[in-house]
Amino acid sequence: MTRGKLFATTALLATLGLPSVAEAHMGSTKALHVTPTSDGARVEARIEATDAALALGLGRSLDASEVAQHAALLKGWLTRGITMRSDAGPCEGQTGGVALETGDKDRLVATLDVQCPSNISLSLRDDTLFDDDPDHEVFVTVHAEQGVSSHVLRADTRSVVIDTTPGAATTAKSFVREGVVHLLTGYDHLLFLLSLILIAGLTAKRDGMRSAVKDIGWLVTAFTLGHSISLCAAALGWVSLPIGWVEAAIAASIVLVAGLNLARPEAPSEKTLRGRNLLAASFGLIHGFGFSSVLAEVGLPETHRVLALLSFNVGIELGQMACVLALLVPLAAWARHPSYTRYGVQAGSLVIAVCGCTWLAERTLAL
Repeated sequence: MTRGKLFATTALLATLGLPSVAEAHMGSTKALHVTPTSDGARVEARIEATDAALALGLGRSLDASEVAQHAALLKGWLTRGITMRSDAGPCEGQTGGVALETGDKDRLVATLDVQCPSNISLSLRDDTLFDDDPDHEVFVTVHAEQGVSSHVLRADTRSVVIDTTPGAATTAKSFVREGVVHLLTGYDHLLFLLSLILIAGLTAKRDGMRSAVKDIGWLVTAFTLGHSISLCAAALGWVSLPIGWVEAAIAASIVLVAGLNLARPEAPSEKTLRGRNLLAASFGLIHGFGFSSVLAEVGLPETHRVLALLSFNVGIELGQMACVLALLVPLAAWARHPSYTRYGVQAGSLVIAVCGCTWLAERTLAL
């Protein structure tokens, strides 16, 4: 096999092994709005129709007529899966009407009325969808007398106490974790970051590790500055952009940076590095709007709004730092071998570019 064919084969196999476009961010999501009452709580559930259909073996989607036809099945599934209990024991729930809300993603909207033997130490547990999708997330918003609070449930944390408003420390810890998780499971953000880091291996080979760390530090700082500005502006409601266009622009940013690596697979000069820093900051603005979409689903708590926003941003930075530290040293070691330019930078960038092009095509068609 020639080197050219080996190069193409490596890129193709790596591309096939990457997550699909549909999984560029998190898995499926659900929103639960919980309002405590004198004898329990009212829960409004908003579930992606595709997720419910797949979980119940009803195909890959549901239209309004199918929702009406399978209403009893859907109600039973929700009543068994979304449960509550108090200090005096389990609560009894009853699901009201189930309706289909159409939009970018069709969603089932249902209301559960829950009666509890006591209204002390109420907790909610969700066991739907996690067995089908381990990456499933549930954004829980509690509308209590003390204020509005936000929580996120995952496969390893399926329950939450809903009758208290978390303190500042709990809020900060929760939103830092959300920032880290979102960065580490946002494959498009990770590929963009990787495309920036690949060239640093060549800088380490030419100028040493200290110079490579300095260069990548400036790149990541520029990216951080950009996404911090747009994340704050979007989360606080100052600027609003259609998420579909934002996701398409994120995919385009991946293609462009990977394309630059393919066009110039060499350690950047000081002038070229300044251009890359400006590019990273500019694309950071776009990625920040993508990060803000998570906060829009989770919701910023009223009592610690600014703290939650800052904590989420800190979590993103911690995730970025973990990625840089984990990748830079092995890439610098590999860069000492002649194969790095062809297979590390070029083949790696080609895989990233193909993945970005696929995401761009799918997201553009979905607009």
